[in-house]
Amino acid sequence: MAPEHVQSALEQGQLNSAYSRLGRNGNYSREADKNGGGALAVYTRAVGTQQANWKSQGHGVGSNDSKVQLILSPAVLQNPSHGWRASSTDNMGRVPGSTTSHQAGLPGNDPLGRAPLWSRQTEAGRNRAFNDTVNGGSIQANNEQLHWEKVPLQGNLKGIVATSQGSFNTLMGMNGAQQTAGVAGRGSVRLGTQDIPVVLAPGNSSLVSTLQNAGIADANGRVR
Repeated sequence: MAPEHVQSALEQGQLNSAYSRLGRNGNYSREADKNGGGALAVYTRAVGTQQANWKSQGHGVGSNDSKVQLILSPAVLQNPSHGWRASSTDNMGRVPGSTTSHQAGLPGNDPLGRAPLWSRQTEAGRNRAFNDTVNGGSIQANNEQLHWEKVPLQGNLKGIVATSQGSFNTLMGMNGAQQTAGVAGRGSVRLGTQDIPVVLAPGNSSLVSTLQNAGIADANGRVR
């Protein structure tokens, strides 16, 4: 996400869907958003510990040095008490598990009006897609999960990775942020009573290695 939006997310304690921010009259240019998948969801991307070539800069739409990555605990996927999750892809907004017949009669360009598609998911189907993604050693760019409306950050946010000095500086300018004394490119931001580690890394460096070096992941590359 853009670093200038991190403070409001921390203050709200959650990541919000596009629909919750923009409402029914939002300018939804992507078909996936109009169809109710993208706009109603918060996207995450799962990275298996063997995917050592996954770059710190990230992958997918909007991934670049002007954005930062919020590193979440896998508990978000393992215990999705905050609502639906769809593994692998948003299928142009139709959500995995829905078919053409499920879409008949649903309004166009009205994300919330197409929300019944979310009920067509199955736990087995999304688990299978998720496991296929993270169990392989090669980079899987199409490894998205969609979370209904929001993702809570308390207890789930474990770190933030920036790949440009400007993004890192923006985070360090937030209320309660602290730069680690004597250590360039390290610091923390405040979430409730927690200090969330922030690390600046080269965009082409391994994300898994970056998280390990920053203490966000353990020696096996797992975020807990």
